[in-house]
Formats: sequence, C-alpha cells, structure tokens
Amino acid sequence: MKLKLTLIVFTACIILFGCTQPKIEYFVRPCKFVCDYPFNDTTKWAITCRVWGLLKYYHPNVTAGKLDWDKVLLERLKGISYSSTPEMVNAELKKMLHAAGKYTQKKDRHWNDSLNMNVNLCWLDHSFLDDTLRQELKKIASLSVKYPSYYGIDYGMGDDSIIHLMPQHEKKYDLDVVIPSFEYCLLSLFRYWNVIYYYFPHKYLMDTSWDQVLNESIFPFIRINDKQSYEIAFLKLAATLNDGHAYTVHRSYLPVNLNAIEKVEEKTVIKIDKGGLNKGDIIHSIGKREIDSIRDSLSALISASTPGNKEYRINRYITEMVFFNETDVTILRNGQKLKVHITPFPFEYEKPYLYKRITKDIGYVDLPLLTTEEIAPMFQSLSDARGIIFDLRKHPRQPLYDMNQFFCYLSDQKVISIFLMALGHPEHPGAYLWKIPQIIIPDSLKCTRFKGKILFLIDESTQSALETIAWEARVNFHATLIGRPTSGALGRIIKVPLPGFWASFSGFALSSPDGSELQRKGILPDIEVYPTMESIKAGKDEILEAAIEYLNN
Repeated sequence: MKLKLTLIVFTACIILFGCTQPKIEYFVRPCKFVCDYPFNDTTKWAITCRVWGLLKYYHPNVTAGKLDWDKVLLERLKGISYSSTPEMVNAELKKMLHAAGKYTQKKDRHWNDSLNMNVNLCWLDHSFLDDTLRQELKKIASLSVKYPSYYGIDYGMGDDSIIHLMPQHEKKYDLDVVIPSFEYCLLSLFRYWNVIYYYFPHKYLMDTSWDQVLNESIFPFIRINDKQSYEIAFLKLAATLNDGHAYTVHRSYLPVNLNAIEKVEEKTVIKIDKGGLNKGDIIHSIGKREIDSIRDSLSALISASTPGNKEYRINRYITEMVFFNETDVTILRNGQKLKVHITPFPFEYEKPYLYKRITKDIGYVDLPLLTTEEIAPMFQSLSDARGIIFDLRKHPRQPLYDMNQFFCYLSDQKVISIFLMALGHPEHPGAYLWKIPQIIIPDSLKCTRFKGKILFLIDESTQSALETIAWEARVNFHATLIGRPTSGALGRIIKVPLPGFWASFSGFALSSPDGSELQRKGILPDIEVYPTMESIKAGKDEILEAAIEYLNN
C-alpha cells in the first residue's frame, strides 16, 4: 500500500481536493520595510538584489523561462562593483532590464492588500533609481504572472506525488565555483533573499525586517573567502527568519534519538551516564570555553521559531561537542568542579517500541514510527485500554501513514477540521490567500472507534506535521495534550537549491480558526510539565509519568 505523508494529505486538500472554497480572501499582515535607499556602497548592492528579484518573478520573459537569469546577474556584478555613482549603477541596471527584453503590457492591476503588505515597493520611490527605471519597474510589478512561473514555486496543482515544494529551474553550482568568487556569493545571497521575500508568509513575525537583513548581509557575503565563512554567513542569514524550518543543510544530522542534554534552571545538564559523565552533572565548560559563551555563539547560528525550540537545538549541538569529539569537559557534580576527558565511543540505541502496554490499562504509541499497515493492528491490540498515550516528541521525521485511517479510529465524525491556511498566490508572488481545508473521511472506510482516553505528549522538539496532529487531536477528538509548548514551525517546507547546498523555510502560514498565529507560538499543552534536577538525576521521563498519573487519576 502506498504510504502518504501527512503533508501530502494537506497538499491534496489545499490544491482543491476536499477543501471548502469560499470567495477569495487575502491573508493580510503588515511587514516592516526599509524604504530609503540613498546611494552608498551597501545600497547599490541591495537595490541590485531587489531589481533582479522583481524582474525574476514578474517580467513576462523571465517568468516564461526565456533567459538564464543567473547569467544576466553575473554579467552585471563586475560593472556594479566598479560603479561609484548612482548614474553608473543605473546604467548597469538598465542593461539588466534591456536583457529581459520587450514585453506586451497588459492593463495595470490594482494591488491587493496582501501584496501591498508583503511586497511593498516604497523602495522604488525612495532610492537612487532614476525615473526611467522606476516607472518601468512599477509597470512590470503591476503584471499578473502566468502560472507556473519558470522560477516560481510549483504548488503541485493536485499532484500528490510532490513531497517537497521548491523554486523551479534553479541552476546548481559546485561549491568550488562559488568560493572565493564574490559574484557567485552574491548570487547565492540574492537568490535566497528574493525567494524569502516573495514566498515566505511569516516575514511580519521576524524580529528584524527582512529588508534590513539584506543591508546587513551584503558585506559578510562579499568577504566570504572559504567554505566555512560561506556556511557561517548562511547560517546567520537563515537564523534571522526565526523559523524552525529554516534549515541550511551542509552536513549530516545528529543521531535522532540521543536526548543527552537538557537546560534546567539556566544550567546545561547531562541526562545520561556515559564516558565518565553522570545524570545531573552541570556543564561548566567544554575545552577552554565556558558553556554560556558556547550557547550564545550557537544561538546566532540556529534558526528556531520559539525560545524553547532554540534551546533544544543548542542542546543537540552541545551533545555532539561532548559525546562525538575528543575533548575535556569541566562539570559541577555535588558542588565540586571536575574535569572529565571524553573520548568518542559508539552509542547503542534502544530499539523503540512502535506500540506497547505500559500497564494493563494504558497503551503507548510512538506515533511518528507508525505506518498505514500498522494502524489497524495497533488499535486492535489496545482496544480495551483505558487510555492510549501517543508520543510526538524527539522525532525529526514526519509520520508515514494515512491520516484518514488513523482519524477514523478516533472519531465517528466524517469531517475533520484542520487549520486555516494561507498559501502563496500563484499568479501574484508575494500575495497570500486564505484557504479553509478539511479532511474528509470516506464512507467506505470502516473502523471501530477507540472509546478510551486519548493523550498526546508534546514538547519543544514536536514540529511541523507533528504539531498539526496534536492540534487536530485536541480540536476534533478531545485529546489532552501534556508536556511543553511545541516548536512553532508549522506547514509544509519550501526547499531552496543554493550553490553548494540547499536551504528551506516554512511555505504555508497556519492559523487557528480565529486567525491567530501558531507560527512562533506553537501548540500549548493542556497540562504543562518541565524537567527538574531531581527528575534528571533519577532518569525519569517526567512528561510520560505525568500522562500516566493523569490516566490513573
């Protein structure tokens, strides 16, 4: 049987399969913009980036794929680097516009509120661009874009085989070509910045305006001289999105189930007995660096939607530093400072249980491991349990099962409510439309509803589709959520091919039925549970124990 990702189910719904289709309603959230661009060494590059991006996503010849738009940019960058006056930069940008070619102008359209809020063109009126360029760019920005745009996002349009959304036809370059060429480094920055500008629905939630981020990123990218500085520049850039889906993938991930470090009461605490370290040991320093300095450095390189999720990710990097490298770790144990020399050693991971009985009356399911074929046997095995605990923690992978079949065992209702969704308007890059999707359980699907209590365990590691499952279970099946607020990075990701690697970000905006944001907030539990030094020293899973106690009482 073909397995379906939860996210594919969403896409099938989004692209007109089972979704209610009200009149067009735009997603409107005011963003912070930078409008003033007087000429200087920074703004000449920022304006170049913006002009190139506007033409890439709106000029009819470019959106039709008639030009290699990367090549057009690369041909202009050397001349712009030598340009010392506004007139010289305008001349280079006119060459770029001329390269795009002539087009047939249609009647100017009125910009909808969503587009005005997300893609403000105030920079055209308050920059060093001359009147000729300004007026021509405004005309181009007023055009509708034929879907699918050559460089735009392919939203699938009903094709549920598409797992990852991504910009189309982006050229790939070997990293040896990119470094140390300032032209290719700027191409990387400009590509990423414009994809975010036109397709990231959460710019309004960022701590720093994306316009300001561009200005601050120009010279760090121009000064890139090796692979490490290239990676660091992108990590810092992605971190400004404040998005838990903003990955920049250069290397392999850590082992997924190694939960070895926790931050408790502002202390970085060991959770396992390994390599001479004990549960409850407090890390003071790694090598010659104090742990607070390490955490601060990592924070600048890690993108996360919530403070809790950022601390969780920092803990994973510290886990790698401590247990996967030979190093000295200075700890505090029972009030005494000790230095422990760590030598890397293989970890033996316990084989996880897909489902089991914790007690005679309580079932446990590691939900992200579940597959479609195992849904019916799981519910049959636990059918007489007083309650089932579904664990949604510590799994970066998304669930691989048919949501209809899973939900069928939890409710008699045929229509399952899910989030409000804001999706990119395919003909107007930068605008977003509200959709009100539903999951419809077909009449042909017959299940015996589970009649016991339903609990879901969540914490700051619970992200993306796992967050949506928790929310849907509470809203539709009266499930109780126990643990800590989730990651706050919801919806499908958009993957961006970049020279040398790929990046990603949250491509949809998901909201509660009242329109309130879930991005950067996460799903809040009904019962909050936080770790303590005592629970860590005792090796307890405090969230699971709270769930068992809840069911027993």
